[in-house]
Amino acid sequence: MIRIENKLQLLRELHDWKQQDVADALGVTRSTYANYESGRRSPDIDTLMRLADVYGISLDELTGHAIKPSSSLQLTSQALRLLKNFNQLPTDSQEWYIAHMAFDAKANQAMTTPATTYIYEQSAISCVSESRHKK
Repeated sequence: MIRIENKLQLLRELHDWKQQDVADALGVTRSTYANYESGRRSPDIDTLMRLADVYGISLDELTGHAIKPSSSLQLTSQALRLLKNFNQLPTDSQEWYIAHMAFDAKANQAMTTPATTYIYEQSAISCVSESRHKK
């Protein structure tokens, strides 16, 4: 990972600017900016944001922060459709569907024997019957 002071000097030199040019753009003295480049002083977050703006880059790019691949759940188009429809339901219906999906998920994990499958199927039929009477 490149150190911020090295990155600042590299960016300044790529733009063919003098330390005074960058200091003026930031509204600091040349010696303050020189301290950033030498590593004797670290720019605060506001100064880092201004530096990113001066160079036309992101704060991540300026600081060398690499965004890690997301381990969060990626929604399929089917899941997005489900959520869109779900959000249009009244709260009591949403709660019923949440409970039903939780039941299905648990039952799916437990389906290891024919007896469990039969109990699950009977429970699912019962849930569907209840939902028809509910409407």
